Amino acid sequence: MTEYIFEATKTNLNYFHNDVESEVAIFLIPGGWSDWRSWLKFTEDFKQYSLYAIDPPGRGKSGDLDNFDLEHLVHPMVELIESIDHPNSYVIGHSYGALMACEIGMQIGEKLSGLLAEDPGWVITYEGTDIKDWGPIPFALKNKEDWKTSLDAVYSINGPAKDTWTVDSVVSSLNIYEASLNSMRLLNAEDNQDYEKICNGLNVKTYIARANIEKGGMIPSEVMQKVEKLNPLVTFREFDTGHGIRIEMPNQYYELVKEMLGE
Repeated sequence: MTEYIFEATKTNLNYFHNDVESEVAIFLIPGGWSDWRSWLKFTEDFKQYSLYAIDPPGRGKSGDLDNFDLEHLVHPMVELIESIDHPNSYVIGHSYGALMACEIGMQIGEKLSGLLAEDPGWVITYEGTDIKDWGPIPFALKNKEDWKTSLDAVYSINGPAKDTWTVDSVVSSLNIYEASLNSMRLLNAEDNQDYEKICNGLNVKTYIARANIEKGGMIPSEVMQKVEKLNPLVTFREFDTGHGIRIEMPNQYYELVKEMLGE
């Protein structure tokens, strides 16, 4: 696996590129505090394309920022996409990465050929939750400074009963341990949920993959109904899955990717 460092204006950006040249370039943005490796299966299944899987600022091997609102968070990625300057560039993001993808679509949508946002977290309110006061991952923010090693994080997040751990839960714990405190503390969760502003500003054909809200999806039906009226460039595709659409229904998800690519 070949990783590269891009020196953006505000921070260094780590990314994977499969060293393939093709008529299509796809930029992949992970969800939560994951790094580019969450796209490994995708990079195998779409290896015929030029793929760029990114560690967003504050995650993986990428550098930190002093401002983590969406506009500033995605700017290094915008710089990377513009430096590649591929005539057929597509952006795909999952969850929090889907929010980043939409912000990229607002900033440089005219330079993109398409965008796919997988279940962006457009919840309606945070009232009555720890997120209101602590941010998107309250438990980590309350405990992260006490973790001396990565093992501390794994035990803290997963508990002492090792038989209940999974590979995904351990990897998620390691990702949170490696992520910068700034990326968590400085994130304004409420501002990131302004889906009306986001969708009004999109100027690229955008597919929103929506999971079943009763199974863990993050786009309420009333949000979808509002968004559908805001911008004719935005199209929803519904999946009867939880939040991890790409993992739970890969064949159907891949069909949506191919539709975006015009196949």
